[in-house]
Amino acid sequence: MNPNKLFLRPATGERGSALVVVMFVVAGLTLVGLALLASSTLGLKSTQSNRQDAELLYIAQAGIDRMVGDVTCSLAGQPNLDQIFDNYVMLHLTHGRSRGPDGVADTADDSGRNYVDVPHGRGSYTIDILTFPTTIEQARQMEFVDMNIQATATLDGRSKTLSSVVRLKLIPSRVFDNAYFMNNFGWMSGWWCGSLYVHGNMRANGDLRLYNSCVRGRGTPYFEKVIGNDLIDRLNDGGLIAGRRILGASDVQLDFADPANQHEFQEIIPMPNLSDLSLYVRVAREWNGGTPGPDDIWGTPDDTGGSTLRVWDRGLGRYRTYRGCIGCNVGPDGVWNTADDDWGRDGTANTDDDESPFMVLDGRTQPIIIDGPVVIGSPGPDGIWNTADEWDAAGLRPMTGAVVILGSISGQGSIYTSGNIYLPNGLSYTTPPRPHLPGPGPPPGTGYPNSTSTQLASMETEDIEGWRALDASTSPAGTYSVRDADMVGLFARENIILGRFTGGTSWGSVDGWLADPDNESEEDLGVDNLPNTGDANEGNGVWDVRTYGADGQNQCGSGLIPAGYAVGDVIPGSGEDLDGDGRYDDTIRRGSLNAQGLPSNGSSSFAFPENINDRLDYTGGDPNGDPPLDTDGDGLIWRGSPLWTDGSTGHTWAEVAPNPPAIDSLAGVLYTNHAIAGVQRRGPSGFLEFYGAFVARVEATVGSATTVFTHDPRLLGGAKDFGIYLPREKAIEIRSWQETTPD
Repeated sequence: MNPNKLFLRPATGERGSALVVVMFVVAGLTLVGLALLASSTLGLKSTQSNRQDAELLYIAQAGIDRMVGDVTCSLAGQPNLDQIFDNYVMLHLTHGRSRGPDGVADTADDSGRNYVDVPHGRGSYTIDILTFPTTIEQARQMEFVDMNIQATATLDGRSKTLSSVVRLKLIPSRVFDNAYFMNNFGWMSGWWCGSLYVHGNMRANGDLRLYNSCVRGRGTPYFEKVIGNDLIDRLNDGGLIAGRRILGASDVQLDFADPANQHEFQEIIPMPNLSDLSLYVRVAREWNGGTPGPDDIWGTPDDTGGSTLRVWDRGLGRYRTYRGCIGCNVGPDGVWNTADDDWGRDGTANTDDDESPFMVLDGRTQPIIIDGPVVIGSPGPDGIWNTADEWDAAGLRPMTGAVVILGSISGQGSIYTSGNIYLPNGLSYTTPPRPHLPGPGPPPGTGYPNSTSTQLASMETEDIEGWRALDASTSPAGTYSVRDADMVGLFARENIILGRFTGGTSWGSVDGWLADPDNESEEDLGVDNLPNTGDANEGNGVWDVRTYGADGQNQCGSGLIPAGYAVGDVIPGSGEDLDGDGRYDDTIRRGSLNAQGLPSNGSSSFAFPENINDRLDYTGGDPNGDPPLDTDGDGLIWRGSPLWTDGSTGHTWAEVAPNPPAIDSLAGVLYTNHAIAGVQRRGPSGFLEFYGAFVARVEATVGSATTVFTHDPRLLGGAKDFGIYLPREKAIEIRSWQETTPD
C-alpha cells in the first residue's frame, strides 16, 4: 500500500432514517477530516523520508568521490607504471575497507586508509572495494584493474548503497595518432608553398602557429576506439588541431584549408613520461613468452624468450645479439665502470644484467634487426629507476643509455633509452610498407614521395582498414607489405638529436629556437605548463609541484604514498614537473661543446658520455662471448657495432655526421618528453620524409629540405598488432554508477 493514499469502501445499501443520514454525514465529515489529517501527517513523513533519501544519496556519493579522488591522486604520485596496479590488488583485495588479514578495522595489520564509518554531514559512509582481476600478475598482463567501489551511507538508522565500477588502466598514448605533435606550441614557420607536406594531423597542446607558411596536407581520422583492425566510431577527419588557437593558417592548402579540418580549443592530450622504465623492461623480458628460467633470476643463461636486438659487427663480419634490457644492472660490486660491469651478475657477457653506458647501432653495412621492445640504459647501483644514482654529479643528465643509430633497420619493435638518441644521418626501413599509405597522395609534380595506394585510394574508414590488413600473402602474393612491414619506435627519456650537433652548419639557429621565449622548456611555466602566457606561477622562480602529505591533508595521504617515497617528497609528474622525474629541469640547451661532443664549459643537455673516441675491438672470434675493450683508457665502454675498425683512437663525431646531413628518410616513431632538435637537409632524392610520428615536448629543427611528415596509420589504436610497444599513459574510466540497494 502506498502511504500517501487512504482508500474508503463505498456504502452497499440505502437503509436508515434522516437522523441516520445526518449521522453518516457527520461521521463522513469526521472521516474526511481524519483522512486529511492522516494524509497531512503521512505527507510530512514522506517529505522527511525524501529528504533523508536525498541526504543518504549525497553521503554515499561523497564516499564514491573520495575513493575516486584517492585513486586519481595516487596515479599522479605513482611514477612506476609497472606497479600502479599493486595498491588496488594487494591493498584492498576482496575484503575491501583497507583492512588487514584479520578483517577488522583499526587494528595493527591494516594496510591503508580506514574507510569504515567515515563521518560526513549528519551521517557516515563505509566503503567496500572488490577488484578484478584479483592478482597483480593478471592485472599487469591485462593492463587494467576494475575496482567495484560500494559506498554505503548511514543516517538515522537508514542506509543506502551506491556502486561504481572504476577502471584503472594503461593505454597506448594518443599522441601517436598524429604526424606531428607538440606538448607546447607547435611551430611551422616560413615554409614556402611546395616545401612542406603533411600526411596526417598537426597537433599541439598549446597554439599551432603557422606564420608565413604554406603547409599542404590532409589529416588522419580520429576514432573512438580500435579493436584489432576495426576502426570504430569515426570522430572527425583530423587535420590541424590545437589546445588553444590556430594562428597564421591563411595560406594552408588542400584538406588543411577546409574549416571543418581546423580544430581549436581541443582537449589536452597528456604526454607519457619515461622517467621510470621498469614497465618497459618487464615487457621486453617477457616478449615472445620470455621467462627468467628455472633459477627465477633475469639475465642468467637459462632465461627464455624475450625481445632481441641484433647489430652487425663489421670487424668480425657477423651479428652480435642483445636481449631484453641492455644495462639493467651494474656488476656484483655495485659500482659503475669497473671490470665486472661487462659480465654482470651472471658472469656472462652480453646478457641483460650488463652495464651499457653507450650503444652504437650501425646499420650501414647490414641492417639492424629488432624484435620487440628493447631497453638500453641502467637504473644505477640501487636497481631502481629514476633515483639520484642514475645522474651525473651535477644531476643534469643520465650517465648511461645514450644511443647512436644510423643506416637501415629491419623488424618490428621499440628502442627505449634512459639517455639521448642521436640520428647523425638517415635511418630507413629495409622493408617499408608497400604501398606507402592509403588515400590520395600529394599533388603531382611537387617532388614529394607519391607511393600511395591506387586500390585503397581514399581515407575512408574501410580503405584505412584495408591498407592495414595488407601483407605478403595478399593477392597477388608478394606485392604488398603493410601488416608484416618494418615498424620501429625510438623513445628517449632525454632528447632526440638530428645531425652534427658538435658545430655543424645552422646550429646557431637551433640554439636560438631552443632559447626562444615562446619555446621555453624550463619547468617554471605556471598552471598551464605553456610558456609566455602570463598565467599563475609562471616565471615566479619557484618550482611549483605537489608533495606527499600526511593522511587527511589535501594531498596524496600516507596510505597512498608509493614505496620509496616519504611525506614531503615531490610527487613525480605533478604541477610543473613536466617530465615526471621529480627533479627540476632548466632550459634545454646544446651547451658549449668540443669536437667530440664533450662539454668544454658549463652543462650540456646533449653531451655524449665521455667515451666518444672509443672503438670496439675484439681479441677473440665469438661475437657474443668476447667483451669490448676500453681502447682509450678512460674507463668507459661503448657497446654495439663499432663505427671504426682501423685501430685508431683519434676518430671524431664528424666522421659519421655529414655537415649538413643528407637525409632521405628518418623512418620510425620518434618520441621524447624533452626536445627534438637539429638540422634537417634533404638527401639525393630531393626531399626528407619523417615516416611514423614526430612527438616531443618542444622542437627546434631547422633546414631547407623539401620535407614530408607522414603519419603511419598502423599507429591508430596503439599498434598492438604490429609488433611495436608504445609508451603508456595512465587513465581512469567510470564504467558504471548505480544504486544497488534502494531503501
